[in-house]
This record gives sequence, structure tokens and C-alpha cells, in this order.
Amino acid sequence: MKAALLLAIPVRRLFSSPEPLSMKVDLFNDASRNSTKLPGFGSLFLFLGLVTNCQAYWLMAANNVLTTQRIDPVVDPGQVSTHVHSILGGSNFGLNTSTAALRLSECTSIPVREDKSNYWYPIYRSARLLVQRYAWDDNGLSRRCDPTLRTFDPSSFAQHAVTFLCLNFNGVSARFDELPGHRCPSGIRSQINFPSCWDGVNIDSVDHQSHVAFLSSGPDNGTCSDPRFPKTLPRIFLEVYWYTQAFDESRRHAKVPSQPFVFSNGDPIGYSYHADFINGWDVGVLEGAVNECNCNPYGDPSCCIAKGIFSMNQFNRSYISNIVDELTLGSLDALPGNNPVQAHCYETFVDPVTPALLSPVYALHSTDQPPPRGTVSLSAQTAIVSQTATGRCIGNRARGLAPSGVMAILSALILLSVRPLI
Repeated sequence: MKAALLLAIPVRRLFSSPEPLSMKVDLFNDASRNSTKLPGFGSLFLFLGLVTNCQAYWLMAANNVLTTQRIDPVVDPGQVSTHVHSILGGSNFGLNTSTAALRLSECTSIPVREDKSNYWYPIYRSARLLVQRYAWDDNGLSRRCDPTLRTFDPSSFAQHAVTFLCLNFNGVSARFDELPGHRCPSGIRSQINFPSCWDGVNIDSVDHQSHVAFLSSGPDNGTCSDPRFPKTLPRIFLEVYWYTQAFDESRRHAKVPSQPFVFSNGDPIGYSYHADFINGWDVGVLEGAVNECNCNPYGDPSCCIAKGIFSMNQFNRSYISNIVDELTLGSLDALPGNNPVQAHCYETFVDPVTPALLSPVYALHSTDQPPPRGTVSLSAQTAIVSQTATGRCIGNRARGLAPSGVMAILSALILLSVRPLI
């Protein structure tokens, strides 16, 4: 997932794009918790709602990153997004997509061949609200994210849903509400809990979040006791591993050596972090996996494959050519979209460059040769962020943090889990 962390150092050095991630999918359902089948949901919500008294859990390592571009078909459909995301999954990803379109993908970067879903997150962008969005119904979407958030509210369940672990595999790993302000020996893991309570009526809402809520005692504890959100959904938990230790020797050159990383939306703190999902599983496969894929406690999917629930190929690769005509990886003078680095509050800004769109988009199985490039089809429309800044802004000082040198993309590991309420 290229939507990785970006390192700002005043040295022009080219870094390659992030390589394979891993995604752990834990699927559980507890009938005693009144898990619900959502009307009209043809994807994950539906399938999980159909399960009774069963567990499912499997681990899969994504074969590669599909693409890294300024695209978000849920929040900014048909437009160039305000910031960059890294995308995994089905090759029919684009400015506009749907479950039906994803199921027709020529290939997928997920090793489970039947999973042509798309998973994406900012190359470090918005993460404060817990989830970015997830699509359950074939076209029903839900999202939790505020790309402008720069402050922390300790009373907010939504903000407690996002945490960061400073990993130390030879010692003690510490948890933080923001990106750790010091070196982490084994990298950083970002973690997001999705809301588990549903209003029982709407599969989406204007803000993509008002139709769902968190549990009564927090993101991962309690019940759906609020009468406005009486229906319980299986808990979804997304983990992304960032290989920050690769830049330990470069930290001293950063403008802020203690925390030299920034998300692609200009957030160097992490309160706006998020992740997204649009369902693209073949019809019936995910339901079967949720009911039957419970090989062992370690996520080994071998019995699922043996049962014919799904098939896996960990050697196939899937990429797509650029849709937005701009450079998002390597040595960059600024964050794509002209996102300023803003630490203490968010100020609106203008992107003076409107990139062109390329067509057609090619699905590729290798990067051994230079990828084909579409031709310019039309000028893009760029999504405009119009939120009003709140709190104490740091104004030009924030923009002064923008690097004059390289923005380096890190590799990442992704873990997605859906767990029972306990």
C-alpha cells in the first residue's frame, strides 16, 4: 500500500514504491449479540449478518500494491482526490467504481483470487476517525474520516478508535493516540476500529457516518444500547504496519527529527488517519468463507483452500496504469495536491495545478517493462476541501514545515480483522 508514511528530509534521493503488504482478515460473528442482516447489503455486512455461532479467520499477504494515486471513489467520486492513497485489490479501481465493476476486474493484487475488493488508505493522510469507509452493500458505503482534524478530544470514541503502536519486537511496544515522537525499533503500526452499531435503516448517510455508531463503552467494548443504533455489526479492525526503521539513519536530517513523518494530507500528527474498503468479492464466496474458514487460531487458510471455499495464488501480480497524470512516488518537492504540512490546526489551501486524466487504463501483471500509458482524455476536476479551520492555527509556520527535499514512501503491512464483540 503505497499510501505510506512520507519522510521529509532535505536530501534529494529517490526511493522505490512500497512493496507487498499483508492483510489479516479475521471474520467472527456472535449470534448472542444480535448480529444483523442488513437489507440491501450485498457485501461484507450482509455476509457477516448471515453467520450464526461461527468463527472465521485467515491471514493473507497482499501480492503487491495495485497503484498509488490521488483517487477516492467514495469521498471524491469522479474527481481527483485532495491527497494520495495506496490501493490494493481489483484492477477495475478508478475515479468511479462499484461492487459490480470490481467483480469484473481482470486481476487482483490480493492472493485470494475471488477477492477483487479495493482496500486503500492515504499515503498517510486522514486518520482521526476510525475508519475511512467501508462498502457493504453493492453500492452502500460508510466512511469515518475527517482529513482536517488536527486536535485530540479524549472524550471522543471516534478518536480513540485510531491508535498507533511503537513496535519493539525485542522489548515492550507502546501505544499512542498520535504518531510516536521518537524512533520505534521495529516500526509503527496504525490501528483503526470501525463502528459496530447500525441504525437498522440506512445503508449510508450524507456524511457517510451518521447511520452507524460506536459501542456503548468505546470502539472495542460495550453493546449497542443506544435505541437509535440498536443493530450490532461484527467489529472490524484494520492494522497497517509501517517500516519506519528504514529511515533511522536519515532522521537527523529531517526538520523535525523526533517525528519526521507526515501523511499525504499534510497531517504530521496522525489524528486524521483512515482506511477504506469497497466490496468486490465474488458472489457467495465471502459468505462461505465466514461460515467455513476457521482452520486454526493462526490464520492459516489451507483448509479453506482444501474445502474449495476460495483459491489462492501468492505469485500473481496486478497493477494498473496511471489514471491521474502526475508523479506520486519517488523524489518530490511537495505533497501531491499541494497539501501543506499543518500540525496544530487545518487551514484551507488551493492546489494551483489541475492534472489531466489518462485513458484507457491498462491492467498489468508485471512491471518488468515500462507500463503502457494512456493518452490525455480531459482535464480533471480536483476535489476542494472547504472545511473551516478551528483551534489555534500555526499559519505560515505550518507551511514552513513543507519539505524542500525528498518525500520518501515507506513500505507497509496491512491487517484487516473483523472480530466478535466481547
